Amino acid sequence: MATKPLLLEKWDFIILLGESGGGKGTLVKSIKHYWLENLHSASMGDIFREKAKTDPVLKEMTDQGILVDNAVVSQVFHEFAEAHTPGLVDGYPRNRQQAIDLIKLVKEKDWRVLVVDLQCNVDKIIERLLARKRADDNLAIVYKRHTDHMYLHPLVMAEIKTRPDLFDIITLNGNLNADIVFSNFLLDVLRLVDMLYFYDLSDVETTFKVEDDETAINPAINRWICGFLKSIQEKILKPE
Repeated sequence: MATKPLLLEKWDFIILLGESGGGKGTLVKSIKHYWLENLHSASMGDIFREKAKTDPVLKEMTDQGILVDNAVVSQVFHEFAEAHTPGLVDGYPRNRQQAIDLIKLVKEKDWRVLVVDLQCNVDKIIERLLARKRADDNLAIVYKRHTDHMYLHPLVMAEIKTRPDLFDIITLNGNLNADIVFSNFLLDVLRLVDMLYFYDLSDVETTFKVEDDETAINPAINRWICGFLKSIQEKILKPE
């Protein structure tokens, strides 16, 4: 029987959790730039902002930072996830009911999901959000979203942590430089990969090189580790 095209023969899906401004979008860009350039990805926030262009009620909710109805949010996620597996979504689930809906879907589909929890200090979040100058990023809305997150997110993680049979969890410090955050992410991915793939690396092609215009070592580390991960994925997908 053909091998399912899972990420590293392990995950059907990646979910990124964390506050707006915590670094989720930047991490997605790094994942696609260094490692999984063809991975289907979406931000729940971007999906709803696009829908809000033709839905006045939804526009008012997103402009005020009000959470969209759980049933609508879960349905949008289900539609994307079922159409794009393996894939990646950031910003879902955001409350306990959405987490329960996610668990039901993952169990029903017999999936395994990698959950990445980006944690970031509120002062860093405010600094980043005010700098990007988006309409829904004024200080009052930022504080409301932060307050909501601080209450709701622990409930989400509590539900997810009850199902180690369905989820692997990576926790990252989102206050750090983006390249360092991605290095830490990759090291945790390596920790979770089946070690059998590392017993024979004779045909792995990956190089460690710091480019002339680089002032830090992390981009070179990221390219090097992603070389291993790409080689593993190629072995998995290669016909017998």
